[in-house]
Amino acid sequence: MNDTQKQNYTFVLMGVSGSGKSAVATGVAQQLQAAFLDGDFLHPKSNILKMASGHALNDDDRKPWLVALNNAIFAMQRTNKISLVVSSALKKSYRDILREGNHNLYFIYLKGDAVVIEERLKARKGHFFKPEMLKSQFDALQEPGADEPDVQVVDIRPSLENVIENTCSTIRKIVAGDN
Repeated sequence: MNDTQKQNYTFVLMGVSGSGKSAVATGVAQQLQAAFLDGDFLHPKSNILKMASGHALNDDDRKPWLVALNNAIFAMQRTNKISLVVSSALKKSYRDILREGNHNLYFIYLKGDAVVIEERLKARKGHFFKPEMLKSQFDALQEPGADEPDVQVVDIRPSLENVIENTCSTIRKIVAGDN
């Protein structure tokens, strides 16, 4: 393990589109002075165009994106005490790709039901994700289980400010070794 990686932490804020990953990560990054990367920025052009045309991505579409995210996590973890990465990470196999070779990596699952998330998606402006694709997100979601002890769950039903504070609290506990 690289010494610069050993003492640093990366947290992947995961969940279906509309769960508030970017908004929560922005607030957490400000409060904790953390580095922040929205994983959507690493999607290849072909994925963005496919989603913009209303089509869901498949595993073949996601593979190069997940490898790019894995590399970004490694790089961020080498130089930042706390890094945040936003990624849907819907399937365990996706989370496993992100874990590969990345030490002190944790996932924060921003969990919410379809009704709450659909309302949020309908209110969005200027995002390439279309509300009709929500069903495919929930169909693809493999909720983390006991076999993934590096995943913490944060309920998204409270206000954004409360979700940010709950996420900060979760991160502080992990960094302090209290998880």
